[in-house]
Amino acid sequence: MGNLNFPIRYFQDSTPADVPCRESSFVRREFDVSLPVERVALILVDLWNVHFIESWIERAERITLECVVPAIEAARRAGITVIHAPSPPVADKSPKHRPTVPPRPAMPSSGPSFPPQEFRGRQGEFARFIGPRDQPPGIGNHWNPLAGKLDITPHVTPLDGEIVISDKWELHHVLAELGAYHLVYAGFATNWCLLGRDYGIRSMSQFGYHLMALRDATTGVEFPDTLEHNWVTEVGIREIEQQYGFTASTADFIRACDGVG
Repeated sequence: MGNLNFPIRYFQDSTPADVPCRESSFVRREFDVSLPVERVALILVDLWNVHFIESWIERAERITLECVVPAIEAARRAGITVIHAPSPPVADKSPKHRPTVPPRPAMPSSGPSFPPQEFRGRQGEFARFIGPRDQPPGIGNHWNPLAGKLDITPHVTPLDGEIVISDKWELHHVLAELGAYHLVYAGFATNWCLLGRDYGIRSMSQFGYHLMALRDATTGVEFPDTLEHNWVTEVGIREIEQQYGFTASTADFIRACDGVG
């Protein structure tokens, strides 16, 4: 089927042996890879149609149209497997695209049942320890009106034969069946789901996959003082490049896809 040839980059938190190992000396490096198309899968994380953070979903929609959709179209032209990972409740809305995998085994006990269930559930006397999202004013003010509306963005529709997974168990089995171990990630949000989801980069790194993210086909959830320069997104990308894998530009990925012969 041919190979994908494109540059990927990483952030090396080290220096040559003759250079003092100081943070001020850390640099990004880049090199070219050649990946067999049949061993590559494009993983699309949480490409949603709505979100309770209005400014974020506006930015995500723009990036979806400018970067994610062209990357998907290029991957399809090249014969790369496209796998949709839109969160469990959204995945269930696409039954004809769901994979058939063995039942997920019950998790074995990892030790004592502690903290107590009442504490873990923040019930009774422990209710005062609820997490930041449940503290006033809470996110329900904005999420609750969207109940039942969450779905894959209309800009991205799974094609016949494309898989929609809901967790890493399904993704791992689908990839094993396909024989794909080079994973290219695109989607949202960089610091929340792309990195932290059950099927996200941190989790899938535990299996030994070769992980790459399209760094301009994602955006993080920013703070008021990081929004102008998208520093949260940048730190998320640096975490990927430093600890879990590599990144590439969407333009380079598309060129690689269109260069498959």
